[in-house]
Order: sequence, then C-alpha cells, then structure tokens
Amino acid sequence: MTEDRFIVRKDGHIAWLIFNRPQQLNAMTIESWRQMDDHLRDLDSDRDIRCLIICGEGRAFLAGHDVGELKQHNEQIESGELTPAQLREWQKSLQNSTRLVRAARFPVVAAVQGYAVGAGCELVFACDLVVASEEAQFGFPEVNIGVTITNGGTYFMPRKIGLAKARELAYTGEFVAADEAYRLGLVNRVCRPGTERAEAEKLARRVASRAPVAVQLHKAMIDAALESSLEAALHFETECLVQTAMTRDNLEGTRAFFEKREPNFSGE
Repeated sequence: MTEDRFIVRKDGHIAWLIFNRPQQLNAMTIESWRQMDDHLRDLDSDRDIRCLIICGEGRAFLAGHDVGELKQHNEQIESGELTPAQLREWQKSLQNSTRLVRAARFPVVAAVQGYAVGAGCELVFACDLVVASEEAQFGFPEVNIGVTITNGGTYFMPRKIGLAKARELAYTGEFVAADEAYRLGLVNRVCRPGTERAEAEKLARRVASRAPVAVQLHKAMIDAALESSLEAALHFETECLVQTAMTRDNLEGTRAFFEKREPNFSGE
C-alpha cells in the first residue's frame, strides 16, 4: 500500500491539507498528485467545510517535482521506454489539482514557508488567498532544466502579477521573495517566520464566518469575470444576487445588522 503523503484534518468549518514529505521538501511524485486529487474531491464533498488551508511540513511549502522521479523519467526517455503519449497522459492527470482547487466550492488559502517553486508555485498561484512567511521564496525554475511551466502557471501568472513580471519569471527561472511577491499581488499577507499557519487560520476563519453561499458565488463570479465580457459579468452578478437574496442567510445577516450582533450563517 502506498504511503499517504498528506495529513488531512478538519476543525469546525476549516479544513487542512498538509504536505507530509518534509525530508524531500514536500516534492511531489505522480502518485502524490493523485492522492492530492482524491483528498481535494473528498473535502469538496463535505458540506460543512467553508475554507481550506494548504500548507507543508518542514522547511518548505512544496519544492517542485521529486528529483528522484525526474531522474527516472529522463532515463526512461533516453531509453525510449517513456513515450510522449505517456507523458501527455501523466500531465493531464497532474493538472487535475489545479482544476480541483479552482472548482472547489470554498476558497483555498496557501500558508507558505520556505520554497514554493515549480509545481509548488503553480499551486500557490491557483489558490484564492496566500499567506507567506518573510522567508518564503517563489519561482519557476523549469527553464533551468530545460522544461516548461505547467499546472496553470502561465494562465495565472499574467493575471495575478502582470504580463511583464510573468515573462521575466518564466524566462529567467529566478525566484522572488515574499515582500516582492506581496508587492506584485501574489501574496495577501506577509508574516514572521513560523506564524504563517496561524495567520492563514485567522484569515480562513474570517472567510468561514461569512455567508457561505455568497462567498462561494463570489469565487465563481470572479473566476468567470476573468474570461467574460462586462455584459456577461453583469448578467451573472444579477443571477447570483437573486440567488443569495432568497437565502435564509440573507435574512439572518440583515436581522443581525439591525440588531447590532454577529450573524449566525447556516449556508442555507
């Protein structure tokens, strides 16, 4: 039986998905990606969860793909054992993590320490919110070994940090520190080393305390707006407003506002 490379836990409306290969800086293998996909599907099916935090054990968030598996694949390419067709199928499978993070009902928060590079940086870009230690490093070193970015990196980079910086990171393979990542708009909050999980939890609990249906629709609305016209976005906003206005949470939120108390949202 394959070792589970993740720790999954739930605390109220908050869930945690924790990379658990600290000796390998949480580097991923094909099997790791498949396990992650299974965990993301399971978490998304839990209607109690309102926000997910992704983080890593040890000195890194996620330091790309496992170098041992990369070496094995290169040997198989040289020998002709590994074909483009097989690589293509593996890659489609690996990209499911990006699809599942974006398709999840709830916002996903990355709590980043140390390296978030290659696949780790791609995952950070896919998340909704990012809390980073002052010592965090972000980057795409793929060009240093002769391959290209994947898992949505080229989609999210220009949208989040702008076209010029996206090209620079992709072409040079250089890393950026947390303070610059914050300035660029990739990181929401920078904190002292060792406090990134606590700060991420504060942010997640703030999100989870809001009306769940409204938060979930805001995630869908913003994603849709990135690829739509103004008129399409306005139409979608109207439909979402009508949907949320008819919920019990809208009535509860309005009552709480006038009664000057905190609302107790049920997600209905």
